[in-house]
Amino acid sequence: MKKILYIAALAVSSAMLLSSCEDFLNPESKTNITVDYLTNSPDGLNRAAIGLYALDREIAKGADNGGSGNLYVVSMCDYTTDLMAFRAGTSTAIAKLENFMPNNSDVEAFWQQHYFIIGKANEVIAGAEALGIEDPDPLTRRAYGEAKFFRGRAYFELWKRFERLYLNTEPTTVSNLERDFTPASKEDIFTVIRGDLDAAIEMLDWKAEGGDYGRITKATAKHVRAQVAMWDKDYDRAIEECEDIFEDGTYSMEDKTGDVFNGPDFRSKEVLWAYQFSTNLGGGGSGTPLMGHRAAIITTTRYQSNADCTFEAKNGGYGWGRVYPNTYLFSLYDQAKDNRYKDLFIHTFYYNDPKSAKFGQEIPKDLYGTSAGYMEKLHPMSKKHFDQWTNADQPDRTTSFRDLIVYRLAETYLMCAEAYFHRDGGSSPKAIEYYNETWERAGNDHEDGPLTLDMLLDEYARELHFEGVRWPLLKRLGILGERVRLHGGDLKSEDPYLDKDYAECRRNFVDGKHETWPIPQNQVDLMGADVFPQSDPWK
Repeated sequence: MKKILYIAALAVSSAMLLSSCEDFLNPESKTNITVDYLTNSPDGLNRAAIGLYALDREIAKGADNGGSGNLYVVSMCDYTTDLMAFRAGTSTAIAKLENFMPNNSDVEAFWQQHYFIIGKANEVIAGAEALGIEDPDPLTRRAYGEAKFFRGRAYFELWKRFERLYLNTEPTTVSNLERDFTPASKEDIFTVIRGDLDAAIEMLDWKAEGGDYGRITKATAKHVRAQVAMWDKDYDRAIEECEDIFEDGTYSMEDKTGDVFNGPDFRSKEVLWAYQFSTNLGGGGSGTPLMGHRAAIITTTRYQSNADCTFEAKNGGYGWGRVYPNTYLFSLYDQAKDNRYKDLFIHTFYYNDPKSAKFGQEIPKDLYGTSAGYMEKLHPMSKKHFDQWTNADQPDRTTSFRDLIVYRLAETYLMCAEAYFHRDGGSSPKAIEYYNETWERAGNDHEDGPLTLDMLLDEYARELHFEGVRWPLLKRLGILGERVRLHGGDLKSEDPYLDKDYAECRRNFVDGKHETWPIPQNQVDLMGADVFPQSDPWK
């Protein structure tokens, strides 16, 4: 059975370049801009590749700001893992695994977002190949490498969540609207992912030259290629990619983890890639008043709602208090030695209204007794996404223009340590050396080994919580359900200030089902359930 890909067909006619209203009313003009210019011009390909960054960044913008909803927070803030406590309000069905169904809007947005990126990347790739990639113009070379990266990464992100995918590696045109939608095999999917990332590595440079900070580099592509190798259990390849990044030296570790997150942007020598936001034209904002992303307020405690308190930049400005680190994560730190316990979180709040007689006094955590106030207004919070910088002049603003982390070198080191651990065992000198990169930096005593898997898992958590690492790591190791049922959310017995248990995901996780997301029902309907049926656990 064949289906016509209406959504992709519409996407073909939309430019990654801006055109005038007159051009919009002229179909021939618009087609010339989007197809001929991309195919025949290195500069056009470069502009189209830049457009891929804006498309990918849509995952961080809320639906009320023209973005894809809550996808950055869901992907990055350890939803449905052993490290996050969830109050309410942001992708509740995914966080609690209650009423999580194939018609979930966030699941639909995730699928459509990544397939849209794939479709636009296909256009850039085809345009570059038409111009010639054997000895390409530098602009063509970089655009081709970036498009290959975005397509390979999009398929990788889709596979981790859904596993059942269709492959589309050609631009959609009027002549190929009819498609056969049959699920591709895992090997076919990973062949595309590996090939795309290998091509990106070949084409991209180690540094983003000419002031193009924020563009993908060879190191970014090698980092994701190492992630793929870890799923393949190809530990030799993972080690090779990681050590290439270390040896090149373009990226290096900061003195402390907190230094990475201390500022409005992520122009750190440790950051491999971050979504860039600003209030400038093209900086990710839209609407009146100008809106950015909501990752900051979702993860910031609603401290301003306490009596005798007001909005304050140093506490992150406006807070909704929805997504928090849990007591299990806090238990993993040596609270006296490990500087991350202090630098990466706010544990205590103070009355901050200058007009109050209580100004400067600590707010007692038991202020609300057995009511729900603590979870909303006083719970310890992560500082990885909070914003005391771009909203300093307006701390009650409900969106943020602070950059958002995607990948950084600390994960590369821990991934390499894990690869040596799996290949050579816990006494591997290299595994111990790379483990100590983050462990010792945090102020802990040198670890002599041997390492255990639990030690690695704990260090991943201490260093990389709320950075999109935990869910795929636990799934890759086959222990996602086990760890969620042990520690997901928080119980009142674990945090005595809670008014009730906040551990629905712990109770609701079903092995063999919740390691994947359901295929969006609207996509199954479009493609045809007879050729592209729903994943078995979700039927």
